[in-house]
Amino acid sequence: MSDLPVFTITRLFAVDRDTMYDAWADPRRMVQWSGPKGSTVEILSGEVSEGHTVHSKTVSPDMPPMYTLAKWITLSRPERVVWEQSFADEYGKKTVPEFFDAWPETLLTEVDFTEEEGGTRVTLSWTPIEATPEALTEFEKQMAGMKGGWGGSFDELEAFLAG
Repeated sequence: MSDLPVFTITRLFAVDRDTMYDAWADPRRMVQWSGPKGSTVEILSGEVSEGHTVHSKTVSPDMPPMYTLAKWITLSRPERVVWEQSFADEYGKKTVPEFFDAWPETLLTEVDFTEEEGGTRVTLSWTPIEATPEALTEFEKQMAGMKGGWGGSFDELEAFLAG
C-alpha cells in the first residue's frame, strides 16, 4: 500500500477533543457542517457505529444530488474515526461519480484528533483502497481540488463549532 497516493489535510480548531469527536461521530452534528458550502446532507439509512454503513444524500444548489456510503471501521473516542467512503447511487450501490472518468471505488478515510495548545488538531487522510491504475492517476490529479473541498468543509465545521 505504500505506493498508493494519500491525500492529507490538517487544521487546528479551538475546541476540545470530545467536542470535535462528537462533530464527526454524531450524525445529527455531522450533517450540519459536512458537504460543500450551501449544501444539505440527509442520512437515508444506516447508523454511525463500527461495522455499519450509512447511506447519505447531499443536495447543493448548483449540482445534482450526490449519494455516498460510509462504512464505519473505527470510532475511538476522543482520538480517531475511520470509515470507508464511496460514491453511491440513490439505492446505495457503489458508483463512480459522473464528474470523473475514473475514480477509486472506495477511499479509506482516517481522521485523527490531537490535543494541542489552543484546541484540537484534525488530520484527515484519504487513501484509495479499491482503485484501477486510471483511478489512482485521477485521484492524484484531483488532490489540489480536494484541498479546496476539504478546506471548505473545515470552514463549515469551524463555523458550526463557533455556534
